[in-house]
Amino acid sequence: MSKKKLDYPHISTPVPQMKPVYDVVVIGSGYGGAIAASRMSRAGKKVALLERGKEKWPGEYPTELKDCLREVQYSSPKSQFGNKTGMFRFFNGNSQDALVACGLGGTSLINANVALEADDRVWKMNVWPDEIKNDCESIKRGYDRAREMLEPREYPSHYPELPKLKTLEEQAKSLGEDFSKNFYRVPITVTFEDRINAAGVRQYASTLTGNDCTGVNDGSKNSTLMNYIPDAWNHGCEIFCECDVLRIKKCERTGRYIVFYEWLDDNRTNFAKESHNAPFFVIAKTVFLAAGTLGTNEILLRSSAYGLKVSDRLGKGFSGNGDILGFGYNLDHFVNGIGSGKIDPDKMKAPVGPCITGVIDMRHDVDDVLKGYVIEEGVVPPAMGKSFQIVLKSGSTIIGAKPENLTYSESAARRWRQVKSAFGGYYTGATSHTQTYLIMSHDDNTGQLELVNDRLNIEYKGVGASDTVKRLNKVLEDATKKANGTYIPSPLWTKPLGRGLVTVHPIGGCSMGNDGKSGVINHKGQVFVGNSKDVHEGLYVCDGSIIPTALGVNPFFTISALAERICEYAAKDRGWSINYELVGSPIDYNKPLVSNEHNEPDLVKRPRNHELEGGISFTEVMKGYFSTEILSADYVTAERQAKSADSTMQFLLTVIAYNADTLVDMDDHSAIITGTISCRALSPDPLLVTRGKFRLFIPETDKVDSNRMMYNLNLKATDGRKYRFKGYKLVKNGKMREAWEQATNLYVTVYLREDGEEEDLDEVNVTQEEEEEDTRKIIGRGILQMSPFEFLKQLTTFKATGSNDLSKIKAMITFDDFFATTMLKHVFVRFLPLDYPDQKPVPKPFHHKCRPKKSVYEITADDGVKSLLFRYQGGRKGPILLVHGAAMSHEMWSTNLIKKNFLDFLLEHRYDVFLVDYRLSPTNPACKDQATLDDISLDQAAAVKKVQEVTGVKKIGVIAHCVGSITTFMGLLDGKIDGVGCLIGSQVAMHPILGFWNNVKMHLKILPIWRYVFRQTDFDVKTSPNANLLNKVVDQLLRFYPVSRSQTCRNALCHRASLCYGTLYQHENLNQQIHDNQHTFFGTVNLTTMQHLHTVAQKKLILNHQGQNIYAKPENIRNRLNFPICLIHGEENVVFDIMSTKKTYDTLRMINGEDNYVHHAIDKYGHIDCWWGTNASKDVFIKALDYLEETQHLWGYNAGQPKKDYRDSSSSDD
Repeated sequence: MSKKKLDYPHISTPVPQMKPVYDVVVIGSGYGGAIAASRMSRAGKKVALLERGKEKWPGEYPTELKDCLREVQYSSPKSQFGNKTGMFRFFNGNSQDALVACGLGGTSLINANVALEADDRVWKMNVWPDEIKNDCESIKRGYDRAREMLEPREYPSHYPELPKLKTLEEQAKSLGEDFSKNFYRVPITVTFEDRINAAGVRQYASTLTGNDCTGVNDGSKNSTLMNYIPDAWNHGCEIFCECDVLRIKKCERTGRYIVFYEWLDDNRTNFAKESHNAPFFVIAKTVFLAAGTLGTNEILLRSSAYGLKVSDRLGKGFSGNGDILGFGYNLDHFVNGIGSGKIDPDKMKAPVGPCITGVIDMRHDVDDVLKGYVIEEGVVPPAMGKSFQIVLKSGSTIIGAKPENLTYSESAARRWRQVKSAFGGYYTGATSHTQTYLIMSHDDNTGQLELVNDRLNIEYKGVGASDTVKRLNKVLEDATKKANGTYIPSPLWTKPLGRGLVTVHPIGGCSMGNDGKSGVINHKGQVFVGNSKDVHEGLYVCDGSIIPTALGVNPFFTISALAERICEYAAKDRGWSINYELVGSPIDYNKPLVSNEHNEPDLVKRPRNHELEGGISFTEVMKGYFSTEILSADYVTAERQAKSADSTMQFLLTVIAYNADTLVDMDDHSAIITGTISCRALSPDPLLVTRGKFRLFIPETDKVDSNRMMYNLNLKATDGRKYRFKGYKLVKNGKMREAWEQATNLYVTVYLREDGEEEDLDEVNVTQEEEEEDTRKIIGRGILQMSPFEFLKQLTTFKATGSNDLSKIKAMITFDDFFATTMLKHVFVRFLPLDYPDQKPVPKPFHHKCRPKKSVYEITADDGVKSLLFRYQGGRKGPILLVHGAAMSHEMWSTNLIKKNFLDFLLEHRYDVFLVDYRLSPTNPACKDQATLDDISLDQAAAVKKVQEVTGVKKIGVIAHCVGSITTFMGLLDGKIDGVGCLIGSQVAMHPILGFWNNVKMHLKILPIWRYVFRQTDFDVKTSPNANLLNKVVDQLLRFYPVSRSQTCRNALCHRASLCYGTLYQHENLNQQIHDNQHTFFGTVNLTTMQHLHTVAQKKLILNHQGQNIYAKPENIRNRLNFPICLIHGEENVVFDIMSTKKTYDTLRMINGEDNYVHHAIDKYGHIDCWWGTNASKDVFIKALDYLEETQHLWGYNAGQPKKDYRDSSSSDD
């Protein structure tokens, strides 16, 4: 028989794409679940099918032992291990074990295909509800509809003879007429010709491998995966695999059901505890529970424990369907009862055939239906061939019932077959002459299912010791001995092992009944509310668990009939119409009859053809505290408050980048997020991430050399409330330990989302200002963290995806390289290539409001040096003169490289503002001329005089920074400047006290060395890669200028400014643009000015260039500084120590009293960041404004007028 190339596309949808609400949710994909999904989809409903296992199609099933072992999962009350999505799920109970399948298709993937109807007398038993006993027609319709879709047929007579089938027939004859007349070929759901089946799926003729119990890879097995499931998909059903449903909750307010499930993605297995405790959920008005007998009972038992009201009968009335396993070892007949596995069937001595092809049906000739049974032959999976051989050999000696009265030749033949098996393997000799028996009979269905340690336990003590089991084992023994073989019962059915049984047909536990006292569901499959007749409308059960008695035959066909009946009634009760007409053409997997594509904005989307690219995914757990009391952006305080209230938050999120290049691309950095968040302050149940966006290392525009990892999530609570979760990790320059802390600390804000509110998650707020402009109601804030242990577990979850190994390797390398490079850049900043201004892109100025027309005036100092004065007349407050610092222009006040500059701030408050570019400004031609501080004070005097002249005001306000402040105080103290009614001095005043490293540089004589050794007359903070050798050497040495790790950067101009003046700012306060483009207003400073600064710094007092104290004399202070003066100083200033302004402040108060003077120490600010900082408008500007407004009645346009509150919008000075 030729091998066909199978090409079945996967039809399940990734779990992250599951919608939060459906019309119908079906749990399980075996016969009951597949039928419910198909029929509800054909009724035009939006259906979601949830399956615990994975989607595997013919060609993907295991055959080798090592592959099968990877697919095993074991569960008992004491332990649970193995692959939770493995195909073979083994339950170890008390006297009763069970084997079921896990995967898309349920146990139909590995069953023996036998489609026999239950004995008619079974339906008349009292265990059934009255509606079942009296409604044979609906049962018949159910069988007919199942038959139409599953298409069972007998093994064809024209096909090759099967030794095992022939052997069973001979054994029936040997047992007598009562047995032989009841032998026949059983209808099985196997395809024996290439064809398109009833669902439109292409199937192929069976190759007779006998691999049914591990999955048939030739496409011939009519599992639900080949009919009902693709039919459901073809009619719009969305299928989700690896969803382990834990429990169901009913929302009394809406009447909807909340289905909680754990996503068993490989990435999440290392976080099993967190995954189990923080499940996903999906909501539906109608739920069909069909997770198999054991799965359904487990779900309902857990749901009951969580508060769902169900019958006390839940878990009771369990049956193993009277399953008995036995073996006829070393028969005279050649049986060939081990699957061929990967061996070409054409090379086998004879075909194995489907697992079961014949039956000795002993149900109809007995008066008591409970004494009926069937005997069927079976096939041992090839993966178990070797171990099977060992079990047979040892079992025949220990527990086997050997044949008696054999002739010498018969005994010799038996011994020879044993020798052949020992040397020739399990396809030869005694093993190949072994028949596997499967009996389905009637047990007393008194088993019980219960939860122990949150795991299902099968309690069925004594089931194997019944007279029925003994009697039927004796029948098998007789059949074996008549073929001169040794009968070996199931190894579990021995005294040392407690006479246990194993079943592949578990049924019951959610049995049908007339009310909650006699059953768990009614005849329609609806779950009873407690022990009453009332039902949970919309909650159905439709799998083997509903059958209240052993059937004495393979149960799947009866399960299918009942499921069809339940779907019929469910549709009828709701006025839905199920279209039962078969599809007339093959399924088009690119274009189903009903599309399940959705355009909901509030949903994770997967790009088309994502599998063609290399992707990356990982899972992480973070835990911490969340406060609903602290709503400001003070995350540390919020965390502290939440800790005091034990208000916790944690999440388990999976990040999926379908294309790794997208994640690391500078324009995107994005991936989707799915998962759940647990926070009792927001919801008693986990919150579902309905849509999420993760962005990796996006540049932080409001901070220098910083990157954010952004988490932007839409959340849905089980009560319908919606939230927006925004979190970020801020990674900036620092030590390795700091980098670890930054990468594992998430700052969280949760907003309330209103119905109908949608937002593009690509528009992630990065800046604090944008966050503050978010008008949604803030629910709370907090900090989540990741422990080192959780981080190590996270590393194991990284997984590459792609269509081939090369794309997977490329994806992993791309991500690892980007992540490691970015993190290391923040740690080893000093060793990275320097940034030069001409290497940066052209800056993009922030948009500002239109300013008043600029007026320009030329002013001349008394020594003849000319400067420019600029005016913006914003209103009738002021006037204010702004004086810049050394080697920078007036643009330090007006730069558009920050969102809120001080000029525009004053204009917004209706001030008449003047700005001067005095001789130290790089825009002033005199900037390279040598000048003392005394000379510079002449410029300030000329500027004040011009402002007075232009405005006609006697006393103006002045705000002066750094050298501008020093020289303004000089001019005031010696009388050159007259007419200042209010002064705000920034960072220094009369007492220049240097910061530590500036003091060190002064004592190292760096300035004289630069001036006299290197014969330089000035120092330019600007530089380039093409600078001369001296400056290149300086640039490289300045990598190691002594600053803390958090203040390191790659900006060469920043380094040179630090050498010249000291580090001018705390980097975290600046945005990236202004840091990169300081060259636009920074320039050269002459060394005479610097020398004069050194002179005054040595004495810690302003002096003239000759070192004489002509300024800060007590009489000058008393007479000339007796007016409002405010001093502003950044506490982190390392250019001038904060004691410099404090000393001036103390001196002023000591001489002139306290009334006129104010000192502001600005926390977490340095030198010029007090005017350039991202948040300076809130932290600094407002303090300056307050002082101007408080004193404006004493000077300027408003001198002599009553004080006004500028916060009163009704007041106007225009």
